[in-house]
Amino acid sequence: MKKIKKIAFWFVLALVFFTAIFAGCTRLSRTEKILVKANEKFSSNQYKEAYDEINRALAITSARDFIPVNVLLLAEPIYFSYLQKIAEDKEYLALEDVESKLFLYPQVESARINELIMSLVRTHNSEQDVQIAYSGRAAQSNVLHRVFSAFAGEVSRQKGRGTFVLAIVVVVVLLMLTFLLAVILLLARLFKLNRENNARLRHASVVDVYAMSKKLPPPPADLVSTCEQLGEKIDEATFRRNHSRNVAELVYKVAYASGVSAELASIYYCAALVYDAGFLSLPAELLSAREIGDEEREMLKSHAEKAAKYLSFVPQEYRAIFIDAAKSHHENIDGSGYPEGLSSAEIPFIARLIRVCESYVSIASVRGWHEIRDRESAIAELEKKGELYDSKIVACLRSII
Repeated sequence: MKKIKKIAFWFVLALVFFTAIFAGCTRLSRTEKILVKANEKFSSNQYKEAYDEINRALAITSARDFIPVNVLLLAEPIYFSYLQKIAEDKEYLALEDVESKLFLYPQVESARINELIMSLVRTHNSEQDVQIAYSGRAAQSNVLHRVFSAFAGEVSRQKGRGTFVLAIVVVVVLLMLTFLLAVILLLARLFKLNRENNARLRHASVVDVYAMSKKLPPPPADLVSTCEQLGEKIDEATFRRNHSRNVAELVYKVAYASGVSAELASIYYCAALVYDAGFLSLPAELLSAREIGDEEREMLKSHAEKAAKYLSFVPQEYRAIFIDAAKSHHENIDGSGYPEGLSSAEIPFIARLIRVCESYVSIASVRGWHEIRDRESAIAELEKKGELYDSKIVACLRSII
């Protein structure tokens, strides 16, 4: 009897274990199923249905701190195609829905989406202006006709009695009506300008430093995957679990919050996964050492200039960003960093981003040479060392932490 109870106990335990695993897999695959369905609708030009499906995926993933890059890469062309259909059909109510969704998921925005929204807003406002102007002219004509008719009738009845006074009253009334109509048209114009300015502020993005002459496309999925795999190798070699991904996700968030476009922020994410690739050329004993001398410290510094040979897989249009990230992420604002002693604006923006985010992750993490720090004290320590870090990037980091 005891043996049967024991077997039953282990059977129930195994059943609960496998049920939990199955439930987890189901949850993990839910977003992927939605993405597949959204892609099918998009491929068959069913843009409204694809838009609804991708918003389901965004709603699920936005509950986490970081929306996966594969969701964003599919969401951007779906939103753009749906906006093109709105432009063709003149469905301006649908435009308001897209604007509200972009307010919830600003990571989806891109330069071409912003331009198309601005164009739709201008077109819609122009059509409204025509309707307002036509209605205003018709109302003015109708009012003037009635006033003059009343005036003529009154003059004929009075036969001169009080004609002068009545004429003065009519003129005053006409002036007041004209002034009122002018105020209405002016308010309509101001409303239009205000709406355009709000739309411009909401969807504005800074000029990409690496795309002054051409806009960079978002990174392809295979580049993201390759960078993530290389980042895992770097973390394994440097004994820092999930360090590359933690820094890369923070770089993406800070870059986007500082005004960088979603496309460029995604490229920064990839570069931040592999900026420490130069460590792969150093001996494992050096990387694992607890105490090092001056000679070993100089060897460690050399990793910043040894990363290029591990980045040959990066497409040419993104290569400069990756090289800047790897080579200059230890430069300081006051020029005291290495390897070139760059200062202030001489340091590439991606390198300044990584310098701040990597330091924050190191301070706030459990590391052999750091205590456990809370977020506030980690930010405070960065702010105290203004000679090392870009103060604007640190302020942006504080606003999202």
